[in-house]
Amino acid sequence: DVGLDAKYGLTSGLALDVTVNTDFAQAEVDEQQVNLTRFPLFFPEKRDFFLENQGTFSFGGVPINSAGGNFGGGFIGATNLAPIMFYSRRIGLHQDQEVPLNIGGRLTGRAGKYSVGVLNIQTGDKPEFGAPATNFTVVRVKRDVLRRSSIGLLATNRSESAIGPGANREYGLDGTFAFYENLQINTYWAGTVTDALSSRDSTSYRGQLDYSGDRYTVQVEHLKVGDNFNPEIGFLRRDDMVRDYARFKFSPRPKNRSAI
Repeated sequence: DVGLDAKYGLTSGLALDVTVNTDFAQAEVDEQQVNLTRFPLFFPEKRDFFLENQGTFSFGGVPINSAGGNFGGGFIGATNLAPIMFYSRRIGLHQDQEVPLNIGGRLTGRAGKYSVGVLNIQTGDKPEFGAPATNFTVVRVKRDVLRRSSIGLLATNRSESAIGPGANREYGLDGTFAFYENLQINTYWAGTVTDALSSRDSTSYRGQLDYSGDRYTVQVEHLKVGDNFNPEIGFLRRDDMVRDYARFKFSPRPKNRSAI
């Protein structure tokens, strides 16, 4: 086999990456994990092609390459149950078996006030364990607003669903708003369409407020994940849930600091 990787700068802010017969032999091995829960394990992406400009595809203030740890935006001591809408480890695997990446392209960068990310990957089939040839498409557009805030949209398409015949699609709107020095608000609304599932209760939404001052900390979140919410190019720890979380902290600094 012959493989090819190429990068081309379309403009000073936009870069096009192309890959053919991609070889990931130099990717680091995953750390072993023991799962004692009924929820899936999260393994971070380690393949260079997907790591570059990975943050462009983040959605709703959720870190794209971590799950199960702290909340994005400074939340401490609570498991992050918000879905990751684009989880690149879904590409190139079928039921824990490796499938080849035949050809793919990625356009990422900035154009004025807009951040753009477009990804299209075609994987080959593996009849020996029932993996059909599948096309993965991800489109992410985000616009800067105010001083340190942004609004955006995300759409994905998987031509062959992992749970049944037909395709799987995701779509969503999100906003990240930063005010003053320590106040941040993250919010999103997203839905999925899976040919093999009912469209009822197939949405998810989230509102999160984080004020991380030195003396006072206020963290509040409301998260809803529907029973049929099924992001097949994403990572979902659990569905069919509503979660409300609040945390308030007061941490004064004594005037006589020499005693501490």
